[in-house]
Amino acid sequence: MPTPESDVPGFEDEDLSATVTKLNRIKAKNRARLANSELTRAFLNSGLALTKDVFSLGGGDPAESVPPTLAYLSRPRVLSRAREDYPELVPTEAKFRDRWAGHQDFLEDFVAYALFARHASMRRALTEWSKELLTAGTDFATAVHRIAYEGAKLVLELPAYRLQLLTIASAAADPEVSRSIKRMYSSLTASWFELYEQIADSFELALRPGVSAWQLNVILQSVSEGLGVRLLAGVDEPLLDHERRESVLGTAALALFVSLLDNGDGLTLEQAANRQFSRPRKSSGQRGIR
Repeated sequence: MPTPESDVPGFEDEDLSATVTKLNRIKAKNRARLANSELTRAFLNSGLALTKDVFSLGGGDPAESVPPTLAYLSRPRVLSRAREDYPELVPTEAKFRDRWAGHQDFLEDFVAYALFARHASMRRALTEWSKELLTAGTDFATAVHRIAYEGAKLVLELPAYRLQLLTIASAAADPEVSRSIKRMYSSLTASWFELYEQIADSFELALRPGVSAWQLNVILQSVSEGLGVRLLAGVDEPLLDHERRESVLGTAALALFVSLLDNGDGLTLEQAANRQFSRPRKSSGQRGIR
């Protein structure tokens, strides 16, 4: 199953004017033009490349600890990487300062761009997965397991996810970061929702009364991110089965679908739970679970 590049370079077809907003321009149309310029993208992609070096598993010098802040994105390092990766654009400090008056402006735009990269990567992946699985006559359980497996694996491959966790921890102290986080979650929710709609249409599924698609979406995303943290922590647990292309996330997703999808009985989740787990009358010698 195809997987997008971990740093998703370029975004040539994506409009960045609403993402990269701290540029040193007064008129909105000039900021929009500069946000979508090749060199602006090059500087931001250089930051992504540095992030990949720092956060990728097995990357870098094992004797060096991962910086807990964005100190690795100093202007000299970003410029050096831009000169290395985009020599044809002739990146210079003067051109960098022409775009961002202060380095904090660049960092705020970079965080927004990196979170945008996280969303764009997932969106592209979801599109590919839906094409491959939902048009191939795959059975429901296999499709859910494969999508969950690829999604969990993508967490390990995307440095932007690690940066996402770092920025969430600091979002309360930075309104701009907080807004970027909210925009990213809104976009991710929309992308996942689109995939769920495709699955529902393909298998003619309906949710139980009282359960919304938004609730299912948020629950699955939350479970996914929680398991993603455990994956990044490197815990010694069988979270991914690479041989079978399955994961604990797939098991959780199937359990949610089985419980939240209407199987034809028309019951709410609470009614179905009460029916399944009604208390049997105990005989005198019967004992409970201990």
